[in-house]
Amino acid sequence: MSMLSVIPILWLAAGPTPASTQGTAAVTECDRLAAYPDDPGRVGPGARTEDIDLPKARAACEADVAAQPSNPRLRYQLARILFYQKETRRAVDEMRRAADFGYAQAQFVYGTFISKRRPDAPTDICLTEQYWFASAKGGRQAARVSYVRHFLKGKFEGCRIHASRDEMRQILDTAAANATDFYERLLIEDLSERLAPGGKS
Repeated sequence: MSMLSVIPILWLAAGPTPASTQGTAAVTECDRLAAYPDDPGRVGPGARTEDIDLPKARAACEADVAAQPSNPRLRYQLARILFYQKETRRAVDEMRRAADFGYAQAQFVYGTFISKRRPDAPTDICLTEQYWFASAKGGRQAARVSYVRHFLKGKFEGCRIHASRDEMRQILDTAAANATDFYERLLIEDLSERLAPGGKS
């Protein structure tokens, strides 16, 4: 078993990430310039992609990561900027580091890199299963829905499935309670019906 597959399993066993492992809550310049608006772990308001001054944000995040190397939130934000600057190899590496620290947003994005076969990302879809399940447990709404959807579409066939069907139903119940628009609720409703006993999966 590779080290990549071991680390997410350790996080799954530990459950949701304690706040202490998310790094300090003090807002940094990297947070102000590069936080993602939909990141549940952000400490700033977030910046839309088109509004980011990439060179300035990168300089700030590089400096903040150097000052706080064990802060996964800052590493995620640095990875975000690197990805927009098309430095995919380092972006993937920094995203993996943040994910392996247990940062839910990074776990979702790193799993997405793998699922979508982004350049320089691994190609083992079973890693996506592990990272997305951890991200769903960590509170990322997109991971809750994407994890169950991929499972029902057979994308994780041949993988060790870390969630039981009861856990998946619980994940969707939580997703439904946190849904923010009509179409998201419809998707979750459809997934819940397919996942129910006797449902068409």
